[in-house]
Formats: sequence, structure tokens, C-alpha cells
Amino acid sequence: MKKSAIVVDSTTPIPSWLDESVPVFSVPVRVYIDGQEYKDCLEIQDKIIQAINEDRNIETSLPSPNDVEELLEKLSNEYDKVYVLSVSSHLSGTYNLFSTIASKYENIVVFDSKTISIQNTYILERMVENIKAGKVLEENDIISYRDDSLFLITVFSLSRLEKSGRIGKLISIIGKILHVKPILSIARTGEVELVGKALGKTKISEIIFEKIEEFLKGEVNDVILYAAVGTDAYKEFIFEIGKFLDIKPMFFPIGSAVLAHVGFDGFGFVVGKRKLNRQ
Repeated sequence: MKKSAIVVDSTTPIPSWLDESVPVFSVPVRVYIDGQEYKDCLEIQDKIIQAINEDRNIETSLPSPNDVEELLEKLSNEYDKVYVLSVSSHLSGTYNLFSTIASKYENIVVFDSKTISIQNTYILERMVENIKAGKVLEENDIISYRDDSLFLITVFSLSRLEKSGRIGKLISIIGKILHVKPILSIARTGEVELVGKALGKTKISEIIFEKIEEFLKGEVNDVILYAAVGTDAYKEFIFEIGKFLDIKPMFFPIGSAVLAHVGFDGFGFVVGKRKLNRQ
């Protein structure tokens, strides 16, 4: 059987239970705190948290081109096929960086996931499962995996998203003037979109349940629930969703680069239509 590997950037959490027969490699994006460069990893989480609390200037940048070049060259020589899953090209220039470097190698394919974070985790799992089954992946497969999942994000403070430029002026104005909590998603184009707004917790839950029902269309069996929270206080929303779906949620840490943009005040979750075959 041909050997395949997958590369992601560090905005995609990698589950510990992935089948090791299809290795996954992560390239860190870069995080800058007041101009000081760090590589995105859980070890710098405390620095990010402190910087957010102190309202310091935090920026993110693409992975180091040297890091990408070194890894892709190595994997190209060691594997028959290398798949690269990139964060949405509308949210980062990482896709263009991956594509430029990968163009030198005939056995490397780069996919624009048109999403980020834990929705990419779901896509990644589907990729591993299908590669293990002998499938050669194409762009349409990534689109299909993405369409099999719903990704919603609720943000209780828009300050960090506004600073990073990851939300439009309209969403920012709605949040500030009306004091509502926006419920966001990532559109199929790969851009952040507003899908609902609420004043209180009850309304937030109502909108979320409506969106889940609309997405699943009665297909409530055999689904998964992934989540990431800014603080443990937001886990109550996730447990409500788990109860609603009668499944246990799986939590992932928010990576340092994502945390730099969204802050602590919110949560995100993914509902996947198809349960993955885990050992």
C-alpha cells in the first residue's frame, strides 16, 4: 500500500486517537506579542493569556517559510503522497504559502479547507479514515467532509476579533451598539458570517438548537460533538448541546494563534453528521 501523510497548520487541533498508519504533521503559525516572535504551541498559552489580560498588542503571521520548505521536502522524499490541509485562505495567507512551496513537488496536494480550528479537526479525521481505506483524496472530498459538519461560534466580547480584522464592521457595530452576542459560522466561501444574534443565554441556546436541527434534518443518530471554550464557564453551553443530541462532547484546547484573535469570551463547537470509525 502506498504511504501517505497529512500536514496541517497549528490552528487545527490534532486528536490523540488518530490512526498512526497515516501520520499527521503540524507546522506552527507565528504569534507576535508586542513584536516578539513565538511559534504557536500550547507552551506559549500562558504568555498569550497574560498578554490578552494586559490588552497588549498580539498579532499572528504565517508559518515560517523555512519550516514549511524543510518539512515538505522531507515528507515528499519519505511518502508517496502528501496532503496539506490549510486554514481558510480568506482568514490567512497560509494556503498561498503552502501552495507556492508545494508546487515544487509532484506528490504534494494542498487543500483550502475554507474553515478553521475544530471543523478542520473533523475534516482531518475524515481524511485519515479515507486514506487508510485506500482512497486518493480530491478537493471535492474536502468539501464533502466540510458539508457534513456544522461549525458555530458564540462570542461574548468582540474586542479581539475587531482588533484582528477577522470580523466585518457590521458585526462589530451590531455587537457594540445593541449589546447582543453574535453567533458566527464560517461560510462555504471560507469567510466569517453572522448567522444569529441574541441578548441572553436562553436565546443563544434557542438559536443554537434551531441551527443544529436545521442542519441535521432529523438525522440525530451517529453524530459527534467537538468543542473549544475560552474558559470553563462556557462548558455549560456545550453540555446543554450534548444533552440535546444525547452525546458526550469532546473538548479541544483553543490554540494560541486562535486565542489571540478570539480571546476567552466565547465558545465554538462542531456537530458532525457522520461518526468516525475509531478503534
